[in-house]
Amino acid sequence: MAIIKKILLQSLLLAVLLCAAAANSLAQEGASTPTPSPTSDVATALYIYKVAHDHRIGKGDGELRITEAGIEYRGASADEERHSRVWRDEDIKRLEISKTEIRLTSYEAARIPLIPRKVPYSKGGKDVRVGSEREHIFRLTEGEITPEVTQTLLARFKRPLATSVIPNGDMESGNLLFEIPVFHRRRAGGESGVLRVYEEHVLFASETNDSSRYWRYADIRDIGRLGRYQFEVATYERQFAADGKSYIFDLKRPMTNTEYEMFWTKVYESGQSPRLRPAVTRKERP
Repeated sequence: MAIIKKILLQSLLLAVLLCAAAANSLAQEGASTPTPSPTSDVATALYIYKVAHDHRIGKGDGELRITEAGIEYRGASADEERHSRVWRDEDIKRLEISKTEIRLTSYEAARIPLIPRKVPYSKGGKDVRVGSEREHIFRLTEGEITPEVTQTLLARFKRPLATSVIPNGDMESGNLLFEIPVFHRRRAGGESGVLRVYEEHVLFASETNDSSRYWRYADIRDIGRLGRYQFEVATYERQFAADGKSYIFDLKRPMTNTEYEMFWTKVYESGQSPRLRPAVTRKERP
């Protein structure tokens, strides 16, 4: 019996050592390259904010700088400095902006830790890279994002951008094609407002603070009628387990065929979709 126990213990120890060796090898293969240090002296900072940077566990404080060429994050402490990073505009996949938060999704693999940094003898921990994009969330601890900042980013940023901070602070700017009173559905509740379709952009003007939304046509992935009194605007915004985010609006009056044709033309003829014709099934009655 003692011999059997000894053999079992040796087998168990060998299995543990093999698993540890395999994890270490995988982590070394998938470990991300060192985070580049900020070089803000090269690019002039246009706007600077004190922020809290969300981690998977906890958060860290630092400084977010919107520069002439991109966005830069600087960790405030020695420990947070390892999260410092510089993104050029072309490195950013999409942006989502509210008055007190910026969500930046970049073209880079997310890091999944296998061995925490503070484990003894781990030499700073080990991780593997997964996926092809990574989301960074920055919450302002002082001040807020202004319409001027939104306008600056909209003018130069070509990738999808969604914002509740209306550029220039003017909800009535531009040539208005039509508007419809709507109710924006959420998983729990919703809010009333007006869906306004302009020559250059689309606006959901909400009656609730921070619930409005501004999209350029390039930021809209798809539109569609879901019935006589329901309409969908699908965007490139991030949503868990879904290909983009959809906004479902209950229409307080039906959208006419003429209005839908105008909306369809602005979205699809700008090259956002391979569709050839709008989904109009009958002529509008006079």
